[in-house]
Amino acid sequence: MSENKTQISTNVIWRLAERFGAQGVSFVVSVVLARLIAPEVYGTIALITVLTNILNVFVQSGLSTAIIQKRDSDDLDMATVFTFNIVMSIVLYAILFAVSPLISDFYDKPDMTPVIRVMSVTILLGGINGIQQAYVSKRMQFKLFFKATIVGTIISAFIGIVMAYAGFGVWALVAQILSNQLMDTIILWCTIGWHPHIAFSLERFKPLYSFSWKVFVSNLIDTIYKNLRSLLIGKIYTESDLAFYNRGNHLPELVITNVNTSIQSVFFPAYASVSNDKVKLKELVRKSISSSTYIIFPCMVGLAAISNTLILVLYTDVWAAAVPYMWIACFSYAFWPMHTANLQVIQAMGKSDISLKLEIIKKTVTFICLIVSIRFGVLAVAMCAVPLAIFSLIVNAFPNRKLLDYSIKEQLIDIMPTIVMSLIMGACVVLTGLLPLPLIVKLFVQMIIGASVYILCSKLTHNSNYSYFKAKIKHIFSHKIK
Repeated sequence: MSENKTQISTNVIWRLAERFGAQGVSFVVSVVLARLIAPEVYGTIALITVLTNILNVFVQSGLSTAIIQKRDSDDLDMATVFTFNIVMSIVLYAILFAVSPLISDFYDKPDMTPVIRVMSVTILLGGINGIQQAYVSKRMQFKLFFKATIVGTIISAFIGIVMAYAGFGVWALVAQILSNQLMDTIILWCTIGWHPHIAFSLERFKPLYSFSWKVFVSNLIDTIYKNLRSLLIGKIYTESDLAFYNRGNHLPELVITNVNTSIQSVFFPAYASVSNDKVKLKELVRKSISSSTYIIFPCMVGLAAISNTLILVLYTDVWAAAVPYMWIACFSYAFWPMHTANLQVIQAMGKSDISLKLEIIKKTVTFICLIVSIRFGVLAVAMCAVPLAIFSLIVNAFPNRKLLDYSIKEQLIDIMPTIVMSLIMGACVVLTGLLPLPLIVKLFVQMIIGASVYILCSKLTHNSNYSYFKAKIKHIFSHKIK
């Protein structure tokens, strides 16, 4: 078990390094592009991204999760999933290519048609790199993700910025997104030492599909709901409204993608490897929730506290309307590690039917709230996310009271030190924001105060997560030096 813990912690650090490195570059690029490209252009890309996100769920179909969850998956399983993904991606791309003029007419934007057709190439790439990512995750070789993602992100950043400065507008964003995924796919193909091949076994596909279809439906419901807001806002209101809404969500979502996804992508195969031992499984889940919340919660509180200063400094007052959306997003994302950990452990135990039932319950309630709130404006739609996040957390955690003897009350007790430290830090940051300083100086002072207060609180309370991350980072760097 100690060897397994070491492997998990090392891969968590590599995954975090990959996400922070890549998204750090992407963040800088987004700031540059936001100053060069009008908000309505971002609104157009947001609408197209909604479509590709939904279709990519069909391409993956939950089969990558099934590969990771299956203990004895082999090359034939991988080839079967790869073949299915490729065929599905080609079919879906052809359909979207054909109906793109209808989508453009729906939004009264005829110029969207060629953009949709080019940007939808990400669906074809998803058919390839889905199985690559499953292979790396299954073998917990997350260092490879670091190499592929960093190189791909830097190259795509250069392409996007150069094209934006040259006046390509929307095509600069398209080129950045496409080149990023293309480079990631190529580099993984060259570095993982294993290449998928075309083969299909119906015998192998059936048990994989038996598990995956429930994961697929769960993911589809979740993805449609997440993106339905953007579709409705883009149709009922203006593209600028959609751009402000998405920009407000961007930074909090960036943190969630970097930290929570990184940690959970490492822990899921670890859950699956000990799924028959409830004691070890509960220990892993507790560690997952505790470690990811230790990073995410203060980030969300800190972002909310500096949101006004941050938006004005990074994007200028043109984007000031995004500030309220950032506040709301921070609070709705704060407990996200608990959401994902509870769902992932259920799937790792092979209970994908429970996962599907939970998704149906949550999304039925949230869909009703969305339809009601959309009439009262974009801000009302955003505000509904906070109570819905609390409701979803309760629903996600409920089954694990019996499955793992790990109730939501016990989970909240585990993360209470992090909550208290984060609130203390947030209060200090807000008070610092009252100082009469130039905006950029104020931003840096707030960030330094926030980080210092949180680290100080962690040291004074001898927080185990602080010691854990500090020790692992030191270990990795000392190993690299040697």
